[in-house]
Amino acid sequence: MKKTVLVCAAVLVLSGLVVAPAAAANSFNFGLKAGVSLSNIAWNDDDGLEKMLIRPTFGAFALYNLSPTLAIQVDLDYMTTGEWWQDEGKITESFNYLHIPVVLKFKLASEGKFVPFLLAGPAVGFLLSAKENDIDIKPWFKSTDFGADLGFGAEMAAGEKMKAFLEARFYLGLTNVYTPEIIIMAPMEYTMKNRALLVTVGLIF
Repeated sequence: MKKTVLVCAAVLVLSGLVVAPAAAANSFNFGLKAGVSLSNIAWNDDDGLEKMLIRPTFGAFALYNLSPTLAIQVDLDYMTTGEWWQDEGKITESFNYLHIPVVLKFKLASEGKFVPFLLAGPAVGFLLSAKENDIDIKPWFKSTDFGADLGFGAEMAAGEKMKAFLEARFYLGLTNVYTPEIIIMAPMEYTMKNRALLVTVGLIF
């Protein structure tokens, strides 16, 4: 899986270099964002009674502009995944990650007051904490998660050089992150994959 992520990242970089204009036209931008994470993780034994977990998310990013409509964006985000359900009381599972996607961002117009965009690329997450209610369950889960970010949004002028944006991004975890320390004899092998919809607003400088 690690090799796959590296290959995907390399393809993104190479594709950008192919379509990039003269080096003088390239530039960097930076940004900040905040919003909400709406998550319902995917256990293979889910019965449909699990509810969406809503938590804040925030982060920073850097943009390398390959052309007026194409850029490589690297994010550093705080993201929470999880779910909750009722079973003689409310039970909440939550997983906090340092989420680092590398996406290719494609604008549907080179300029304007309102510019839609699409984005996609690989992502890696580093587990910061994991809890079921107040119980620490981090030892039962892998420290690293791999997946993909897919999203869309729009940029709007917010000053002479600054832009504001609204973005919706879906994280699709591709790794089974469940690795219990104690192997329990059971008729099925449990798996868990992260899922999250991140809705954010932010500024590009």
